[in-house]
Amino acid sequence: MKRLKPPLVKIISFAIITLLNICMASANASLQNPGFENDWDGWSDTDPSAISSVAYIGNKSAKIAGSGGRIEQQVPVIADTNYRLSAYVKGAGTIGAVVGGSTHNASISDSEWRKLDVEFNSGNALSITVFGTYNGDEGRFDNFTLENLGSSGGSPGSSSCTSGSKLSIISASDDGTSDGHDPANVIDGSFASESRWSSAGVKWITMDLGYEQVIEAVDIAWYKGDQRSSFFSIETSSDNRNWMTILGSGQSSGSSSAMERYEVSDSTARYVRLTGIGNTANNWNSILEFDVIGCGEDVEDDLNPSLPPSGNFELVDWYLSVPSDNDGSGTADSIKESELSAGYENNSYFYTASDGGMVFRCPIAGYKTSNNTAYTRTELREMLRRGNTNISTKGVNENNWVFGSAPASARNAAGGVDGVLRATLAVNHVTSTGSSSQVGRVIIGQIHANDDEPLRLYYRKLPGNSLGSIYIAHQPEGGNDIWYEIIGSRSNSALNPSDGIALNEIFSYKVEVVGNTLTVTISREGKADVAKTVDMSSSGYDVSGQYQYFKVGVYNQNNTGDNNDYVQATFYVLDNSHDGYIH
Repeated sequence: MKRLKPPLVKIISFAIITLLNICMASANASLQNPGFENDWDGWSDTDPSAISSVAYIGNKSAKIAGSGGRIEQQVPVIADTNYRLSAYVKGAGTIGAVVGGSTHNASISDSEWRKLDVEFNSGNALSITVFGTYNGDEGRFDNFTLENLGSSGGSPGSSSCTSGSKLSIISASDDGTSDGHDPANVIDGSFASESRWSSAGVKWITMDLGYEQVIEAVDIAWYKGDQRSSFFSIETSSDNRNWMTILGSGQSSGSSSAMERYEVSDSTARYVRLTGIGNTANNWNSILEFDVIGCGEDVEDDLNPSLPPSGNFELVDWYLSVPSDNDGSGTADSIKESELSAGYENNSYFYTASDGGMVFRCPIAGYKTSNNTAYTRTELREMLRRGNTNISTKGVNENNWVFGSAPASARNAAGGVDGVLRATLAVNHVTSTGSSSQVGRVIIGQIHANDDEPLRLYYRKLPGNSLGSIYIAHQPEGGNDIWYEIIGSRSNSALNPSDGIALNEIFSYKVEVVGNTLTVTISREGKADVAKTVDMSSSGYDVSGQYQYFKVGVYNQNNTGDNNDYVQATFYVLDNSHDGYIH
């Protein structure tokens, strides 16, 4: 999602920007009593339901214990506007929204608290019904949010799109008769044999895209796909009830366990259903990964090259560090939220590209953020206080966020709980001079804590290679870095990675923290997502006093090369979100 503001922001004052942000916050916070702290105020409940003391945030949640159980609330919305409904569910449950005559929903069954998202367009509706319902077993619901994603003149992505894009799938489901290899495994980015969906007989699996989109093909990786051919059909639906066949007699090659593409009759639909009828060896249907290909959103849409970065991106909850020293402090300049969001740009370090992207550029020579920092950076630091300087930048307070596994006192004091950082970007340049241990590497995203870094996300391209690698570092509190390679190798003498990312190639990353689980996902058009999950249970960040914030941009990891050598990246999408943070 692009966090865009209309071009009018260039000519209005920061005070008006703040007022607009308050108004938008009201739109996003239109749900009453979203965490059930006031029992059923604002909600209608149908038994068997009750208020529970088992909560994700705060002290209460809603419990639905049997068939027919339901909670719902009427919510005013703006016509022809995109929304994202979210809630945390523990156990089994379904959340959704009734918009006009259509129902948009997502379901889950898990022993831990998990976040569910549903995106939809309000169409002609001025009010909707938000709900939670029974999904086969007892479930608890907490922390509902309804986020206004902006007007699109239709459903998300309908105004313009790029043919052949991989479309986002918000959930996968079946009839509940899998052998324990669940439907969600086909959209988790893993090709491991245990991460598959398997069900015997004539069985179906359905992908929910969240809203109607143009569907052109599907990519499927079959379990044991290089040993047997699987038989299947593909259907699509707009309402999950009435189905149209778009591929009648599909058959896999039997010679590959990698993704295979199957062209289908183009259709516009929200749901894609595969019905499997076994394979050449037995009657099992087993899929490792499933992608839907269609008409996806252009990342450059709506980016105006004539505006400063804050004219295209909402930057009021960030401040910027640049490697200059105009204030004479002896350290890098900090551009605070108000100045940054009022149109700040710098032709040397931070500016708008000719395609409207937000450019971060940082040479080796320059001022650093402190005497203890070894490298220069042009980097945003997340500031949930949004310009309210009465709130300190440090501490467990409204400026920072904490893990969902932190004590309740910390979750209630923080500006947000858990977090998701989404970015779409291209790395344009990396250093080509200096030590072999430093050349070509740059950090493009971080999670920073009080003193240490739960995450550093690296891109690195060596001078002799045409493609770059992606890897991460996780630093337990007070401990040493633990390294994880995602694409290619972090080695100082790495060969050209066969599946690497070239300079100026657009890709996306998603960083998600839920409790003590960190997941980093890399997405590229026409390729399967690549993900890495890190268990942070023993890392020491879920205790009282520890807080976190995201960082985005370029953090040059070379101080040994030529002074004028530099790193540069252009960002096209930037979005940060947290439970309990309404902006």
